[in-house]
Amino acid sequence: MTRQKSVIAICVLLLAIGIAIGYYLGISGRAVKNFGWKKLTLDLGESGRGYSFTTEAAFNSDIPFPDVKRIWGKSKFLKPTTNAGNDDLNLGYIISVENDKVDLQKVPSKYKVTRKERYKGKEITGQPIEEVVFSVSFDFSLKDKDGFELVKLKSPLHYIYSGHVNTFQDVVRQSIARPIAERTSTIIFSMTVEECKTCKWAEQSFF
Repeated sequence: MTRQKSVIAICVLLLAIGIAIGYYLGISGRAVKNFGWKKLTLDLGESGRGYSFTTEAAFNSDIPFPDVKRIWGKSKFLKPTTNAGNDDLNLGYIISVENDKVDLQKVPSKYKVTRKERYKGKEITGQPIEEVVFSVSFDFSLKDKDGFELVKLKSPLHYIYSGHVNTFQDVVRQSIARPIAERTSTIIFSMTVEECKTCKWAEQSFF
């Protein structure tokens, strides 16, 4: 009888170990699947362009933002580089923006002439611009399989240069709980044009 009980105990133990291993492998497999790179879905918005402007960019810039040809990207949930003692994750992304060259006919003449500037107390000659630089950010909306929004995230600022395919790889600073990441089925994103940096730099250098 004692031997029979030992056999039963061993079988129960092995069964428990098997269940634990199966659960672990299931979680691991799901993590690999859910947290791989996924294509981002561009929110075209009311304008149908996939991007919008802040008041600063729309009304306080005398250089028009070059037309955007295409915006695309992918994202992935990442573990923080520093372990904060919790299971939170960060959204990493790679986004590319292709835009036209600046239309110099629409640029004020002050940007198209040689100009004098001061740098560290010395006078230097500034050349006419050939491209413009704008700062932009990206907004992310994480949605579950039923289309309900789980959380909104915003990227750090990036610089866009006209006439280029600008590619940005970064991580959203705001962390999210792992259960939110596991429930996320689709990530919708859009771009916000924040400010004309060329305009600001010129204001500081013209005299």
